[in-house]
Amino acid sequence: MVEFKKNIKTLLPYDREVYIDYLGYEFYKYPKWYGVSFQLSGGYEGREIGLTEYLEAYENWFKTIIQKLDNGACWIVNHDTKDMDWFPYEEDTLPSLRALFKQNNIPNKFKGALILTTKDLVKYSRDLITYPFALFKQDGLLYNDLDISHGELPLIIKISHHSDIDLLSTDKELLKKVVNENSEDHFILRNYKGISL
Repeated sequence: MVEFKKNIKTLLPYDREVYIDYLGYEFYKYPKWYGVSFQLSGGYEGREIGLTEYLEAYENWFKTIIQKLDNGACWIVNHDTKDMDWFPYEEDTLPSLRALFKQNNIPNKFKGALILTTKDLVKYSRDLITYPFALFKQDGLLYNDLDISHGELPLIIKISHHSDIDLLSTDKELLKKVVNENSEDHFILRNYKGISL
């Protein structure tokens, strides 16, 4: 069963305020966070990654990671730096995610997190990993990235508007293990924010 929560501070297995500071300009003050960005060739240099190419590269890969990490704990899905309206526009995008909100009588302007089982995360994975692209604003501004956090392990899967997916953790060995088990030839791996793993 999917839950909608406004306050997730106590649910996350890491300090969200410290994490948000780490995402800012003074990230070098937070040496306990590590990250690896899984990117497609040319994306870092500015090549536009199409939706079909993106989904072919990331969809099954994403599902594999979350299924490998499944230990019965929940997954927490929220906007990365601040809680925002989930659907600021009435558009024909993200159909399964929009249907989920409607079925649960949750308004599009809901600010908070989704709490999902691994099974539900797999079910809604396509919409979740394309979320930042689907909500591209007409004025050229991008919507916030999504963070998908494991409910017990200090691991975040960041769905980035840069056409890549990043893995972040305060547990260096856990991150190394996940990265090593899920590296594929079509991905270029880069250290997140230049901090080496």
